Amino acid sequence: MAVLPQIQEDKWKSLRYFLGGIFFVLVLIEKSMGFDLKTTGNFFPKQGFKNIGKLTEKPKFAEPTDPFQSENFEDELNWEEEVFNHTYPSTSSKSKPNKIVDDTIPEITLPEDRFPGAGKRIQAEPGYLPVYFLKFYGTGKNSQSQLVKLTREFPGGDPIVFLFQELTKGPNGEEKTKGVLSALTKKIRIDPNYRLENGILHLSVSEDFNYGGSMEILKDRLDQITFTYVGHFGIQGVVLYTNGERIRSLGSDGLSLPDVLAKSQRKVILF
Repeated sequence: MAVLPQIQEDKWKSLRYFLGGIFFVLVLIEKSMGFDLKTTGNFFPKQGFKNIGKLTEKPKFAEPTDPFQSENFEDELNWEEEVFNHTYPSTSSKSKPNKIVDDTIPEITLPEDRFPGAGKRIQAEPGYLPVYFLKFYGTGKNSQSQLVKLTREFPGGDPIVFLFQELTKGPNGEEKTKGVLSALTKKIRIDPNYRLENGILHLSVSEDFNYGGSMEILKDRLDQITFTYVGHFGIQGVVLYTNGERIRSLGSDGLSLPDVLAKSQRKVILF
């Protein structure tokens, strides 16, 4: 029975160690919560340890707090005022906007859209001049038009107007029996006041040139003109106009025309 006082003393010593450990842990917790012994006369905060066991991690998207309830809100406002009042280098309001330029693309001067007006008329000696018409080969969906080269007797004078009139006149009776036809109708007229300048023939035609045919027929019209003119009388290309304005597209489908018409890559049949 003499052992009991020793056991009792060991129990009190263990309890003191246990309480001291709890106290140490509580001090660490309070310090992590911003408790400062130097700024307060009390060893423990006024709220005590009411938050023990209720400490949870702040949600990622917590509700915003009122900035005016913070003790340091005046300092925060002063910081914002300093930022807004800070001077930064600014560009001049008169500076020109940056212009995007691709130096790899050369500048191209396109021909004028307005008809340049009449030039010097071409005069040629009598002889035979080539003209180009069409002939279809195949049947149904496999039918394709081919250029046909024919000749016309030229009495002399101005060959530009003469050749265009022959194209709109179409093939003669014998040629029609062989299936030759023209995509240029008799309604299409040419203005006799043309201009040949720097190898480019500027022609003004009537509005009917833009109507009365599918896209393929419109292409055939262009080929008939270019093959008939280009390569003769110093002509290297053709530009078409109507009502004084340059023709940029043809037909309801908007067939685009190049800046200068030239011979396309297609076969020619000799009759």
